[in-house]
Amino acid sequence: MSNIHIARSQQHLGSFIEAEVREGIRSGRFAPEDLVWKEGMEAWKSLGEMASQWGMEIPPPPLGATGSVETWSESPNPVIDSQEPAWEQREQLGPFPAMMQTIRAVLFRPVQTFACLKHTGGLTSPLLYALILNTTLYALTGLISLISLLMMTPQEFMSGWQLIQEQFQSIQELYPGFQLPAQPFFTKSFYEYYIGGSILLWPLIGMIGYFLGAGLMHLSLMMVGGARRPFETTFRTSCYLCGSFNALTILLLNPGGILGSMIFLILLLGYLCWYSYAAVMAFKEAQGIAVWRVVVAATIANVMGCCLVFGVSLIISPVVMAMMGMSGKMGIR
Repeated sequence: MSNIHIARSQQHLGSFIEAEVREGIRSGRFAPEDLVWKEGMEAWKSLGEMASQWGMEIPPPPLGATGSVETWSESPNPVIDSQEPAWEQREQLGPFPAMMQTIRAVLFRPVQTFACLKHTGGLTSPLLYALILNTTLYALTGLISLISLLMMTPQEFMSGWQLIQEQFQSIQELYPGFQLPAQPFFTKSFYEYYIGGSILLWPLIGMIGYFLGAGLMHLSLMMVGGARRPFETTFRTSCYLCGSFNALTILLLNPGGILGSMIFLILLLGYLCWYSYAAVMAFKEAQGIAVWRVVVAATIANVMGCCLVFGVSLIISPVVMAMMGMSGKMGIR
């Protein structure tokens, strides 16, 4: 049986598999007066009318209960009328309008958006959405850094390195054995190639990051009993959530100065609070679970991610330190 869409009081509650609808009927989450629609039906009908046809048993209402069945005059196809996100309708809406509608929906209507998110539908579309926004932002900031570096003279590059050395003096005080080389770790040309290469490789890095992040989150959801739907649902949620908030990070550029830094910190705090709320609501609605399960799963995922980063750092840090030491001894300019 295809997914069953359920609506109440003109609001689309989402699409559910048959087992979820049966459980919702038993628990009282869904009422006979709710409207239902699935592929092949010509119009919305009440759950009480369709349940018997689908082999579902609805318990009798309490004695003395009365009510009437509501109607919905909108088109019976929720995929076009109320299905989120708009990005999956980009062929009809156009890529740019669909992207902007999706960003607004995720940022300002996370509950409604992820309640209507299709639990299946492939990984390519949400991944493309996230990669376009993420790569565009990184390419923009990377090009700004690359242009600034290209405009520097070797002397200005050395002066900038000396400033960095001064900032690391506190580290030297804490760790007397740590010594920075007198010259830059790598040449100015190396940094130019590094930034340019990272811009070209960023889509691949982003793709790995999205699969890894969604994998850790889904594993954490499984650990707390919150993975009611497959990995595909978690991945789609992660991509639309992170991709939309990546578009907002352009506002977090630090203009410098005391006032600029204060504004930056305020914006950063607001951004983190906003993202945290949207993320909790997104996974709550997409997986159909309680808020506490999302919070616990997200905490576990973050801890596992930090441990993973720390482990990788321990593995590669000896190599990096050896290269830094060799560069300092050779006096590479």
